Amino acid sequence: MPMEWGLEWLEQAGSGIAAALIQPFGYVAVLLVLLLALRQIRAERRLFHARLTAWPGRLLAALPAGLAVGVLVSAAVLFLGVDLNADAVIWLWCVSLLLGLVRLRFAAAAYGAGLVAFLQWLSGWFDWSGSPELIKRLAASLASFDAAGLLLIAGLLLPAEALLLWRSSRRLAGPVIVDGKRGRPIGGWRIDAVWPVPLLLLVPAAGTSAGAAELPWTPLFWSLGEPQGWTLLGLPVVIGSVWRTTSLLPAAKAARTARELLWTGLIAAVAGAAAAQWELLLPAAAAAVPALREIASFIERSREAAASPLYAHEGNGLRVLAVLPGSSGAQLGIEPGEIVSKVNGTAVRTPEELYDGLLANPAFCKIELLNHEGHVRFVQRARYENEHHQLGLVLAPFEDAAYTVSGAPRSLIGLLPWSRPFRRRGGSAPAAEVAHTAPASDPAAAEGRPSDAGSAAQD
Repeated sequence: MPMEWGLEWLEQAGSGIAAALIQPFGYVAVLLVLLLALRQIRAERRLFHARLTAWPGRLLAALPAGLAVGVLVSAAVLFLGVDLNADAVIWLWCVSLLLGLVRLRFAAAAYGAGLVAFLQWLSGWFDWSGSPELIKRLAASLASFDAAGLLLIAGLLLPAEALLLWRSSRRLAGPVIVDGKRGRPIGGWRIDAVWPVPLLLLVPAAGTSAGAAELPWTPLFWSLGEPQGWTLLGLPVVIGSVWRTTSLLPAAKAARTARELLWTGLIAAVAGAAAAQWELLLPAAAAAVPALREIASFIERSREAAASPLYAHEGNGLRVLAVLPGSSGAQLGIEPGEIVSKVNGTAVRTPEELYDGLLANPAFCKIELLNHEGHVRFVQRARYENEHHQLGLVLAPFEDAAYTVSGAPRSLIGLLPWSRPFRRRGGSAPAAEVAHTAPASDPAAAEGRPSDAGSAAQD
């Protein structure tokens, strides 16, 4: 019996995976991650004349993490049980894509599952027998599955999203320049915390599609009167959102946001489980799951709006916004948010002073930094020919920054290749752009010499 059940399981898993690969939805989920990465790269090239983000790295950060969550949630559903079919996959994705045209974060599974569940509940109050054939087919399709299962899955995915955000934030973050409250450009980080999650769900089935071997257990939310036939259904989903911070380091922002998502996600999971157990709670759970996800987003946006910007220059030195990967600054261990106060014994308050301080000793550099706690620390190393002229440091923006970004794209349309992820600031001059926005404000470009920003970024 164990051998028979194992072979049947492999056969059903192969059928479920093959059916999911035929559908376009999984590829759309991966494409979403890729478009976010390409948008960040285009913004970095315009803002800093360098590329700090690599799209293969983004995919390598998002895909394995999403796969791991898919395995865990699918394993949980083995014992909880959901009653879904291929129509549920189509409904969830169609609704999610439509919602994504309104706001990008609405493309996440929590919002689509909530709206599909509400539509199913609302549809049950009407008699569609006299309606046109298309309407009757849509109503029958919507009633062919238990939308409470979608709410249960969405509820399970929210705590998983919190865990992914906490663990993977640094690899999904990129620097940006945004307009501050008073119109002053300030630095920040955008975390494209979006993951495609492939699910392989145990669902009830009958007929030729059902597994021949009987399940050794009965899932919690399957009614005892249902037939014991079963199959595996592939369901790719998208979880996550785009977060922006100007007041915290990316890891600190992710940790704080993850805490909010965790407690709201646990409540949403309970709401989804309650709807799966008691049908009368379906409309309440349909509203609760996306509402709890929105509450977490609202809390974070409110906190961010009330906080003071971190990535702005102070009188004691130059604030580091980012460090080019593989550069001298990265090898020295200089981190975003730290302040460069002295270079080779010379106090620096402007990019020109930083450049002159490095020229004072072309073969060696000793840098005095103020770390995140305000304590002084020193780093030093030899310098070599063809290294980045400012050690690969990207400084916080100055008043004459030529371009800013608006933060997260407002909808899926904002991810299209012809959509500009940046905008020119009013009154900024091209000369100012060259002087202060080539990575960490390129004096070489300001003096008319070729800038080595592109080579430093390994573009």
